[in-house]
Amino acid sequence: MKRFVFCLSLILLLAGCAGMGDPRNTATELVPGQPYEVMTPGHRYFTFTLSAPARVVLESHTFPGDTGVVAPAGQLLDADGQLVVRDWNSGRNSNFRIANQLEAGTWYLRVTTPHASLGSFGMLERDYRYSVTLRIDRSH
Repeated sequence: MKRFVFCLSLILLLAGCAGMGDPRNTATELVPGQPYEVMTPGHRYFTFTLSAPARVVLESHTFPGDTGVVAPAGQLLDADGQLVVRDWNSGRNSNFRIANQLEAGTWYLRVTTPHASLGSFGMLERDYRYSVTLRIDRSH
């Protein structure tokens, strides 16, 4: 019985540790010009890779009727996960908009919904929709 309890404890410990990995490892790839729609509150990680230096614009887009309630915030991270720049509401309709000249390499975007909680604004009864887009301009 002790052996069973030990094995079960070890399995649960390992399962718990597996869930605590770097969230960048499961980031969703952003494709320029293709919006990625999010339906629930929480953190999301996105990634994109530049083969050459380029000007990049990352934006969130809320849907009519959700402006002010849905307020995603964006943080651009480098390949090491270090914060490069963040924005809360400089985009249209108080969405985030990050526009930066970036070097070639892998980049990450962490999107959070800081004003969402399960009890606020009736979030349990409604979708928390927004989309994220990536635009790359290599002409600069």
